[in-house]
Amino acid sequence: MTLHLHSKRFRLTLIFIAVLFCTGCPSYENTPNPQAEFGADADYFMGLRFLQEGKEKQARLKFTNCLNKGSYYCAKRSGEQLIQSGTMAEKDRACQILLSKFSDEETILEVCRYYSTCYKYTQVIDITNNIDYKTADNELCRLRLLSLKAQNSAHYLTDVFNWFILRPVSNEHFLFFADSFELPENIKDYTVKQFLIAFRMDLYEQNYALACEKAKTIFELFEKENIEPYEQIISDIGKAYLYGSDKNITNASNFSKYAKKYKGKPAEFYFWFYCGRFYDKEQKSYFSQAISSYESAIACTTSTKQKDNALWYLLQARINQSYSSTIKELKKYAQQWTDPTYFDDLFESLIPSILASGDFECFKNLYYQIKDFASKETVSKISYIYARLIQENFITVKDKTEIEQALQTSLKNAVNPYYKILSAYRLKYNDEQMKEVLLTFPQTQSITVNQDAEKLLKGYITFGFPDYVYPEWRKLYKEGISPETSMEISAFLNSIGKSDSQYLSLSLRVASNSTDYFTKPLSIENLKLIYPQNFADIVEKISDKYDIDSSIIYALIRGESFFDPMAESTAGAMGLTQLMQMTAQDIAAKFKKTDFNITDPETNVEFGTYYLTQLISRCNDSIILAFFSYNSGITRVRKWIQSTTVSNSRPNNVPQDLFLESIPYSETRGYGRKLISASLYYEWIYNYQNVERKPRSFEQIIETFLR
Repeated sequence: MTLHLHSKRFRLTLIFIAVLFCTGCPSYENTPNPQAEFGADADYFMGLRFLQEGKEKQARLKFTNCLNKGSYYCAKRSGEQLIQSGTMAEKDRACQILLSKFSDEETILEVCRYYSTCYKYTQVIDITNNIDYKTADNELCRLRLLSLKAQNSAHYLTDVFNWFILRPVSNEHFLFFADSFELPENIKDYTVKQFLIAFRMDLYEQNYALACEKAKTIFELFEKENIEPYEQIISDIGKAYLYGSDKNITNASNFSKYAKKYKGKPAEFYFWFYCGRFYDKEQKSYFSQAISSYESAIACTTSTKQKDNALWYLLQARINQSYSSTIKELKKYAQQWTDPTYFDDLFESLIPSILASGDFECFKNLYYQIKDFASKETVSKISYIYARLIQENFITVKDKTEIEQALQTSLKNAVNPYYKILSAYRLKYNDEQMKEVLLTFPQTQSITVNQDAEKLLKGYITFGFPDYVYPEWRKLYKEGISPETSMEISAFLNSIGKSDSQYLSLSLRVASNSTDYFTKPLSIENLKLIYPQNFADIVEKISDKYDIDSSIIYALIRGESFFDPMAESTAGAMGLTQLMQMTAQDIAAKFKKTDFNITDPETNVEFGTYYLTQLISRCNDSIILAFFSYNSGITRVRKWIQSTTVSNSRPNNVPQDLFLESIPYSETRGYGRKLISASLYYEWIYNYQNVERKPRSFEQIIETFLR
């Protein structure tokens, strides 16, 4: 990790420290004795400070001391800094010390990066001799291979082949192939290994027709050369034929033949799996063959991931044939899967299909078939919808207590805040019960706290290094960072964001990802980091101007850009409210503005707020329909309302939460859930809890958003 910061960044750091001091967050300046608190680790952070000031010699002394005496991560980072500065002899010595103290792959990669830049190929080869090309970091593999090539090593081609054949192709493979791997001009002169590598790269670049032609030759090689049917090669051959050939039945027949030939070997799974995929493309006539092939694939593998993958396609094929009959047998299949979350998207697409058909009774079977087997998210979703279908008399049951049971099941399993809030609301929870629900986030992952990792991150906070703390947190938060420490980091970044807005979205990312690890209810302060009122001066002013609850605008910005004013989508939407340039130009014309900057926070928020308020007005004052329209366009939303069976059943009184579940676009359904739950959280945190601003009950607030 290098540190070459401009004087502007140094000045900002001083401002950040002042902000931290004023906001009560820890900083170097208001810590009585950081050296005593951090011991030898303080030298790492002081070394960074010296580098900022251009005092390289003093920095190296500090880094050297921490490398020798510091805790695990601070010592490692000190060694990495020593590699980046000083004389070549000093850098070499730092590499030797670093490797003697740390043997992890991250350290080896850092040292190899340095050795590669100064052409010390022998050292790279020596420290990577035990590399496993199937599992090692791809960049590390590439650096080793470049060194082998530079040294004209006899192992070079064999090692290249192993790296390209034993694992999925990555961007590192592509870079190596494009820049460093040499092939004969004539394909007829390729060796078998070169041919297989070239085939894999054709597929990686989605040259399916060319890859399909090469795949035919590979099948011939299986016969003539008796080459091993590598799993990755068979998988790629399957993809090549799947996307590069329309002879599905012929391909299925050939793959079936090879599946039997390689019975008992790892390649058997892929032959049966793609045999199923080929038959699946001709499902009307070959449905039973597709199912049989998938079942053969499941039966021949011990890999849980492969089983779940084949089972997913088997279920999708059955659902496409007849979802009602599939639901009746769903429990049998559910008992076979290993990772229930792998099937979440299958249910996410199944639900609107059922609602669109009007076959509401299917939900009863669906609910009882999967409530003990599906993921918590899917169980919560289906349970809530089932309860609502009963409440709205789309489903008839003898015992109305099923409504409460289903809602309790939904609340108990709720991972998505949307279903958590609405289930509690439908259960008519009182204020105290609702407070407990809103403050509680389900723990979906557990950790064992790594004290050394936490010390590194807290040091960045205490000594005021915002540029370091987020990248380090990204690396380490799944390896032992407590949610409490993550919230400290979020608060630190949010405070700095008041002076430099680039840190606001980083703060929110840290806080949002930390909820998976909490074992106890969050505090209101925690929630304010997850649902922050960033750009408050702008949002409050614009909300007042357009007479809309600021909670809605905060939720819109949070959902669209995570409070990043420079955010830009792949479609070209820009700024805090993610406006398309054409939409912004139309609004500017109405405002008689000929010159505007779409990424300017105030301009963007005003344009986005105006656009949303217009949608609310055109959607009969429905906030949730306006949200859908903001995401997918009002014309499309109106067509959905007209076409869905739910709406046709209640043309003048559509239950909006059920309409949401019937929308055919998964993105829009998720968008609606996200913005509604965020709006409700903003209302509860900042308005409902404020005695001076409590104009209505929380139940009334929820009803307003679902109208």
